[in-house]
Amino acid sequence: MRSAHAAQPPPVASTQALSLLRDLRRRPARRRAAGLAYWLYLAGLIIISYGGWLITAIARALRHPPAPTAATPVLARATPAGLCVLALGVLAVLLWDARWRGPVSVSPPAADWLLDTPVDRGALLRPRYRVAAAASLLAGAAAGSIPAALLLAAGLGGTGVRPALELTGTTMLSTALLALLGTGAAAWGQARLDAQALRAAGRVAGIAAAGLAALAAASAVLRLPGVVATVLLWSGPWGWAAQGPVALSGGQAPLWPAATALLAVAAVSLIVVADRAAAAVPAAALRQRAHTAGRMSAAVLNLDTRRVTTAYRGAAGTYRRARFQARLPLRREFVLPARDLLALARIPSRLAWSALLSLAAVGLCALAAGSPHAALLALGAGLTCGYLAAAGLCEGARLDGDDPRRSGSLPFRFEDLAWWHAIAPALVLAVLAGIPAAVAALLTGRGALIIMVGVTIPVLTGGALVNSFRGPLGGEMFGGFDTPAGNTAGLMIVFWYLTGPLLAVGPLIFLWNQAMTPGPAGHVILPAVLAAGLAAWLGSIAARRARRLRAP
Repeated sequence: MRSAHAAQPPPVASTQALSLLRDLRRRPARRRAAGLAYWLYLAGLIIISYGGWLITAIARALRHPPAPTAATPVLARATPAGLCVLALGVLAVLLWDARWRGPVSVSPPAADWLLDTPVDRGALLRPRYRVAAAASLLAGAAAGSIPAALLLAAGLGGTGVRPALELTGTTMLSTALLALLGTGAAAWGQARLDAQALRAAGRVAGIAAAGLAALAAASAVLRLPGVVATVLLWSGPWGWAAQGPVALSGGQAPLWPAATALLAVAAVSLIVVADRAAAAVPAAALRQRAHTAGRMSAAVLNLDTRRVTTAYRGAAGTYRRARFQARLPLRREFVLPARDLLALARIPSRLAWSALLSLAAVGLCALAAGSPHAALLALGAGLTCGYLAAAGLCEGARLDGDDPRRSGSLPFRFEDLAWWHAIAPALVLAVLAGIPAAVAALLTGRGALIIMVGVTIPVLTGGALVNSFRGPLGGEMFGGFDTPAGNTAGLMIVFWYLTGPLLAVGPLIFLWNQAMTPGPAGHVILPAVLAAGLAAWLGSIAARRARRLRAP
């Protein structure tokens, strides 16, 4: 019945309605384009002003790739599995997006007014799906420059500009095709699978990525047979996408052009199949996702991150809680850390995400330690993953920051809660990231870096606590002041939201870069002392913010 209905030409009234709708959307579309251009300008200004030195160093490394080091063979053995992890991560993100938004979508007004009318569903949905596919293609190409830069920084891109450009171009092409394939898979899943199946597919991709991450670590430490990498590279689209970068970085993938062509055929075929199936997405799912996207957009415009999370959880489902009973300690100094640990234990998925981010942070920082003069990108990405892991473990502090009455009955001053809330996240992060980082430092002969690992954990926790106790956005932020580059209100708001990661990750990149530079035996002491002072400073900032939340 559905296929026969889809084969009928759309009625004249449907064509006229869609034509009128396109005319009415032109002026709002121009306003949205102008708003997007402003936010892109703002993001570019922040990146250039704050990370200009990092961008310059990365560009210099791309123009003059570093020579191979002693760690290069170790990284080369882990490259096939590591690139497959990144590819599976791309697919998992696109499947996750299909659970609450997806490439096949409509605006909230269209969901309310058009889905229940005889307007041709395909003509309504396919244009937005094609725009989403084109956007994923461009985003995938841009994202492909990151693994290319990591490979070049590790000394795996050969010498000279031409090999570096070939590796970068091939990686960008493979990532773009993989993103296109993932978009088609997500759209097909919207049309043919229910929410539970989409969630299961995303979990399978995430579990597979975690397993391959463990295999990459094993490949770096052990000399696994070459057939393992071969089977992995031909195991699916994630392996096909990795073959080109592996071959051009010195690995064994002689048939990588055929694998890339196979990936392109699969991506185009799935995009076409999903384009035909787009009209079959259920109206109820489209309406729910449209309203979820509308609520999230409104929360973003109001700069309310808590409402963003609430809207997403309403569509994708809440965290699954583990139900068990535990006796809290009677000593007052153990009450708040025990409550935070119990809250984390009752939400295993949050703990699992923090564990994955912690392992990613350790791996990226180990890559940076292997080539300290040219791996600032890996170092920045690793410390950012570590901050996100710490932020996920500070949920108790964030709840207290949102509602100061929550801990009003505890025998502590509210400004002291920032220090008490730091205990549980720091302990958990020490287990999830500190122990693997210490083992990696010992295995690579860089045992002195264990000191930096020990002081980095409280710095990341302090940065997360600074953001947890930021409170509501003040109205004075929207005023700003005029400059030749424009009004500063947008910059002030962005910096207000990113105070924690900017104050924690930014200085740590500099301190870790100094600590990883070869030098005398005690050259790590000064960066470690500065990092310890940074941790204390961030804790004092979080305590002052907490005090302002309770101020009358």
